[in-house]
Amino acid sequence: MLFHVTMTHTEDNCAMYQREMMPGYLNALENLEALGNELNVKLHYFTLCGPDHVSFALLEADALSAVSKFVFSIPVPQKITIVPVDHLDNFVAMARAATASQE
Repeated sequence: MLFHVTMTHTEDNCAMYQREMMPGYLNALENLEALGNELNVKLHYFTLCGPDHVSFALLEADALSAVSKFVFSIPVPQKITIVPVDHLDNFVAMARAATASQE
């Protein structure tokens, strides 16, 4: 199952401004691949928009609990939204099947 994750923090909770947070933040980011292997979470992408203090990730996992452990390993107080999503191809196939059944 795919999960789209949005993580937003404030300037007060930003490791770029709160330099004492940076070592833990960098350590967590550098260890995401190993943690993903441990939790069976595949990281498809992780993007950041520094000026807006927001990050986005697309994760694949069998359980929401694994995604939560993965995301909460990043030691920055932030608002986190985790949304289950699907590939566009799957939606198109479902829409075609629904349309075909109405004919």
